[in-house]
Order: sequence, then C-alpha cells, then structure tokens
Amino acid sequence: MSENINWNKMWMEAMKNASWRKRRGDMTEFWDERAKHYNESIKQNDRPARVISKLDIDSEYSVLDIGAGPGTLTIPLAKIVKHVTVVEPSSGMLACLGENAANEGLENITCINKKWEDVYPGEDLGEYDVVIASYSLSMLDMAAALSKMDTVARRSVHLFTFTGDRMWDYTDLWPELYGEKYRAGPDYIYLYNILYQIGIQADVEISSTEHKQRFSNLEEAVEQWKKNLDISTPEAEDVIRSYLSEKLIREDESLWSKNTMKSVSICWRK
Repeated sequence: MSENINWNKMWMEAMKNASWRKRRGDMTEFWDERAKHYNESIKQNDRPARVISKLDIDSEYSVLDIGAGPGTLTIPLAKIVKHVTVVEPSSGMLACLGENAANEGLENITCINKKWEDVYPGEDLGEYDVVIASYSLSMLDMAAALSKMDTVARRSVHLFTFTGDRMWDYTDLWPELYGEKYRAGPDYIYLYNILYQIGIQADVEISSTEHKQRFSNLEEAVEQWKKNLDISTPEAEDVIRSYLSEKLIREDESLWSKNTMKSVSICWRK
C-alpha cells in the first residue's frame, strides 16, 4: 500500500467505469422494478444468517441498516434487537420490507427513503450501536460515506461486499451482448485502503459464498436475465437462452442458477 495513492479518487474512477453504472446510471429505478423478484430470490439463500453471525448483537442495541433492500437483514435483526433504522433509496424495496415486517408482526423498524449520501447526522440520523452496509456500497464519494458511518456508530461498523468475479453470468454474457469486457467496479481492497487513509484500521475476513436463484422454467429465467442486462432484441435473447440452457441446473422440478463467489466482511470497532 502506498501513501501516495488517492484510494478515494481511484474508487470514484472505478465506480464511474463500472459497466452497470455506465449503462444505467442511478440504480434506484432498476431496484424498484426488481424488488419483488429479489425479495423472493433472497429467501433461497442463507446470507442473512451468515451475516448476522458475524455481528456483535445485544437485545438492547439499536442497529442502522444502510441499503436494506426488502429487509434481508432488517427483519431477522428486528426480532432480536431493540430497534432497527433503515436507509433505503428504493421505494419498491421499502414496500417489500414493510410487507415482510407486517407479516412478522414487527413494529420496531423505522425507514428513511433516501440515499445514504442525502441523510445527515443530527437531522435524519441519531447514533446506533451497530451500523451495517451489506452489499450496498455504491456511493461515489466512499471516504465521505464511510466517515458518516463511523460518526453515527457507537460500537461497531460492519461492511459486506464481494471480491473477484462476483457476477459470473455478466462476465460471460456482457462481451457477447455489448462487445466489451464486463467491469464489475471496485472491490474490497479499495475500501480497506480508504479506511486506512481516513484513520480507521479495520479487520477483514474473506470467505466463499453460494448465490442461487430458482426458476420454474427456462423462459422465466430468460426474462429475468433480459431485465438484468437491459436488452430486448431477438438476437440478444437468443444469446441468453443458449447460455442459460447450458448454465442452469435442473433440480426438484425447477431450474437453478448457482454461483460460488468470494464474500468479504470488513469491520471496525469504536
């Protein structure tokens, strides 16, 4: 690591050059459209239990969940802590979260429908025993984003992200569909070094994780990939169908997409 490298500037450049950002810009609308499907697909994974097992949690704690989606962590956390505050820009995701909370009879969740960049300590935010950002680190000015997390945290901050090829299907399909290499954006090493440069020495743990999605049939999967990849031409659809017909695994009368990825946990305690 070199002190002469501006890691925050490098993060910004890598984020701006990420393939998904160059094509879609603001991802809020994308997640609004995909909220219901994502809400169902995440129930097929054991991510919540794995993430929560890494947290220092007490029944009297308050938790801040940044980029909470449909409540992947919020719902199980709200069952064991005093209160959970959510910051989530997608109204579609918050609608799913509200429905999930109602189904569980939970009333200790407060939702803020804003981007992390647009909330302010002392106005929108108080202080929280534990602050979490799980697979939601898409802010451009990461140094400012991380500093704000540190400011509102009483005890600890926990970040969860990927390293390496975390979207295998995009890596394989993107060149065929768009004629260019898929760029996933910056990974955890940028985060670690940005933290170091703003005076925070964090612990890092890397592990393997499986991401899986279930589909009733091939056409359902093709339609989902078309939405994910923002394509509509018959030629592109044929490319996706051919790829998925070989990639998907038939199991229990369903089709499954299963990928093993490297997951990273970054934590610091106050």
